[in-house]
Amino acid sequence: MKFQKKIIIVYMIFSIIVTGIFGIIYYIMNVKQYRAREYDSIRTVSNVKMEKMEDTLEGMSSVITYFLSDVTILDALQEFATLDTESYEELYYNEAVSTIRIKLSTYYLIDEYYRVVVFNKKGNVISNTNYAGTALDETVSYSDYPWKNKVNYRGGNNVILGLHEDDWGQKEGIEVLSVVKEIQGMDMGYVEVQQDKETLDKMFEDEEENIKYLFMTQNGELLYTNDDSLDAKYFYTQMRNVEGDIKEIESEQGENMLCLRKESDTQDMLLLTLTDTNVNSRAMKEALPVSLVILIGALTISLGYVYLTSRQLTRPIRQLQHFMETTRLDNMNAEIPEKISNDEIEALYVSYRDVLERLNQSMLNEKRMSLLQLQAQFDLLQAQVNPHFIYNVLNVISNRGMLSDDEVICDICGELAGMLRYATNTKEKYASVREEIQYMEQYLHLLKYRYDYKLQYSIHIAQDLYEEMLPKIVLQQIVENAVVHGYEKMQDRMEIEVTGGRNDTGWYLKIHDSGCGITSDKKKELDAAIASVRKKLTKDRSNVELEIGGMGLINIYARLYLLYNENLIFSISSQGEGTDVMIGMKKEEKDVQDTGSR
Repeated sequence: MKFQKKIIIVYMIFSIIVTGIFGIIYYIMNVKQYRAREYDSIRTVSNVKMEKMEDTLEGMSSVITYFLSDVTILDALQEFATLDTESYEELYYNEAVSTIRIKLSTYYLIDEYYRVVVFNKKGNVISNTNYAGTALDETVSYSDYPWKNKVNYRGGNNVILGLHEDDWGQKEGIEVLSVVKEIQGMDMGYVEVQQDKETLDKMFEDEEENIKYLFMTQNGELLYTNDDSLDAKYFYTQMRNVEGDIKEIESEQGENMLCLRKESDTQDMLLLTLTDTNVNSRAMKEALPVSLVILIGALTISLGYVYLTSRQLTRPIRQLQHFMETTRLDNMNAEIPEKISNDEIEALYVSYRDVLERLNQSMLNEKRMSLLQLQAQFDLLQAQVNPHFIYNVLNVISNRGMLSDDEVICDICGELAGMLRYATNTKEKYASVREEIQYMEQYLHLLKYRYDYKLQYSIHIAQDLYEEMLPKIVLQQIVENAVVHGYEKMQDRMEIEVTGGRNDTGWYLKIHDSGCGITSDKKKELDAAIASVRKKLTKDRSNVELEIGGMGLINIYARLYLLYNENLIFSISSQGEGTDVMIGMKKEEKDVQDTGSR
C-alpha cells in the first residue's frame, strides 16, 4: 500500500472517531436545549390561551353585573317574577318585559355574545336576538332547564356551564358555553350569558394544528376543547397528581404527547395544552445535518493536506472562481484579497472586473430611469385629480347669492379657499390621514349648504391612523363619487359614513353610502379598468392617462398602488342599497409573522 493511501486511511479513521464523539456530545446538548425551547413555547401558548378564556368568562360575568346594576331592571325583574301569563303574546307586550328586552337588546350584547337570556321559575323567558337569527323557542321554560340543580342556591355566585346544546333556541346542534347567575332576593330568576362554539373556535384558532386545548373545571368537567375527539377525562386523570406543570404522556391511541397543566388565577378553571411533539426525534433531525457537516469538514481538511501540492498549482484559478461565485450586487466593487501570481489568470481577472464595472453602471442608469419614470407616472396621475367638485361648489355659491344676501356665502368662500390651498399645493404629493379627513370635512361642509338636511354624514376613525400617509385628495374623491353617482337617481336622504381602524390584516378606511349601489355591469367595468391600470404600472411600465371626468376610482387606485404596491387594500362592494369603498395597507409579511407568534 502506498504511503499516500496510508495517510488518507489513517486521517479518515481519526476524523470519523473525532466527529463521532463531537456528534454524540452535540446530540445530548441539543436534546436538552430543544426540550427547554419546546417547554417554553408551549408555556407561552398556554398562557395566551388561558388569558383569552379568562377574558371571555370575565366579559360574560361583566354582562351579568352590568345588567343587574340597573335599578330599573331590578324593579322590572321583580314584576317579571310575579307574572302569570297564558300566552307568549301577552308576555311580550308586558311593560316590565319590554324594559328587560330593551336592556338585553343593547348593540354590544347582541354583537359580542350569542345570547343573553333571563328566565324564572314561573316559566317566563326573555332573550335577545342577534344577527345569526337565534330566535327563542317559545315552548321552553324553567321546568325543562337541565341545569336547575347546578345553578340553584349558589349564593349569587356565577356558575360556568361547559359546552352544551343551546337550551333556549329553535336551532338544533348549536353548542354554547354559558355563565349563569341566580338573581338574589324574592325568587327573581336567573341571567344566562352564552357564547357559541363557532366564536370560541375562531378565538382559539392556532397556526399550529398539532396544538390542542382542554379547558376544564378543577373537578374535571369539560368547559371547552378545540378537538372533540380528545378524551378529556383521560388526560385530566393523567395530569392530576403530576409534579410540576408539564409531562410527556402517551395518548389512548399510543401517540407520544406533551401535556401542560395551567391553572387559572381568576376562575375555577384549568387548561390542559396538548401537542404531539416528539422531542427526541426532532432533536435528532436537527443534530444530524450538523454532525454531517462536521464530518465532511474534518475529512476535507485531512484530504487537503495530501493534495496540497496539486492545489497550489490551481490556486489562481480557484481564487478567480471563488470571486466570481461570491459576486453579488452589494459587493460588485470588491477586490480579490490576495494577489494572483499567474499573469494569464490576472489578465482574465482584469477583464472580468471591466465587465462588472460596465454592468454596474448600466444597472445604475436603469435604476435612475425607472425612478424617473415612476415619478413621472405619479406626477401625471396627481395632476389628473377630478376638478368637478370646484364647479359644484361654485354652483352652490351662485345659487345662494341669487336667492339673498347671506353671510353664509362668506363661510362658503372660506371653506372653498381652504380647499383650494390644499389642492393646489404641489410641493407635497402625500398627506396624512388627519389632513385628508380635514379636507374631506371641508368638502362635506360645502355640500351641506347645498343639500341641507338631506345630507347626513358621520366620521369614526381610530386616532392611531391619523399619521398614516395617503396620496392627496383621495378621501374627498371617494365621497364626491358617492354623492355624484350613488345618489344620481335618488332624491331622498343621503347618508355618508366614513370609518377606519386596524385589524389582523393591516389598517383600513371605509367609505359607505346609502345610495343606489353599483350594478354588476358597472362593477365588471371597474374591475377590468383596475386590472388594466395595474398591468400598465407593473408589466408594461407605461404612463396611465385618464380623461378628465372619467377617472374617479381608477385614478385613486392608480395613485394608491404607486404608493403601496402589493400591500395595497382596495375594494368596491355593493350589497343591495349602498356602496362600500375600502382602502388601506396590509401589514408587512414580517409584522404578520411576529403578530402570529405573539
